[in-house]
Order: sequence, then C-alpha cells, then structure tokens
Amino acid sequence: MVRPTSFPKTVNISGFVVFVSLLIAGCTFTTTKTKDPVFNDQAKVQQELTRLVSAENINLDGKEISTNGKSESELEISITNGTDIPSGGEERKSLGKSIATTVKKNLKDVSEFNIYKVLFVTEVQTGASTKRSWVGNTFISSEL
Repeated sequence: MVRPTSFPKTVNISGFVVFVSLLIAGCTFTTTKTKDPVFNDQAKVQQELTRLVSAENINLDGKEISTNGKSESELEISITNGTDIPSGGEERKSLGKSIATTVKKNLKDVSEFNIYKVLFVTEVQTGASTKRSWVGNTFISSEL
C-alpha cells in the first residue's frame, strides 16, 4: 500500500496566503475624521437657528466616515436643553428637518454633507454627575 506523501511547502504557504486574503477581504475597515462645516455667514446661521429653537447650546459636529473606501459625510446638530421642543414625534421631526435645512442652505457647499442628524439633548447635572438623554432624527441631504 502506497502512503500519500505530504504536500510540498509551497502548497501549504499558498493555502495560508489564500486563507489570510479571504480573512482580510471579509473585514470591514472604517476610519472617521473631523470635518468642520464651512458657512457663508456664521452669524446668519446662528441667528436663523435661534429663531427656530431656543437652547442652552447648539453644537455642530461634522465628520467624514470611510468604510472600505466608500465615504459618507455626516453633520450632527445637537440642541442641548432646548425650550418648547415638541414632545410628539412628528412635530419634533418637523422641527429637526427645519433645523437641518437651515444649516444646509447656509453651507458654502450645500453638498458638503450626505447625512444630517438632529439630536434634542436633555442634560441634567446633579452634583458632580451629569445625565444626558436624547431623541432625534436622521435626514438624507436630498430630503432637505
């Protein structure tokens, strides 16, 4: 009876290379970097936003997210401790859409961001601790 011999080392190395290649191909690589919004007139944006909503703070946080070579840009608009924020989902969504539209139309390049997230943040400070909760909506640029 003839016993099979072991495979040559080149076959074992080739198999390993194929295995590692398949493993890497199945992975997702994501990078995120800051992307600050550039406005035609910063004062005008602030004025229009304060007409829409009164809040302790309005923060704009832009970022570019690349996943496996595909890029998306997102602008998160956080409204902290806003007053008279509608509690109903549809009314709040409508206000969020107005806020996102106002920000978008005042950008130097209106196609700068693909996604707009509007978050209504409630922040309560008790002694040394701060409790934050939020609700919000995400809008695709073409919806605005």
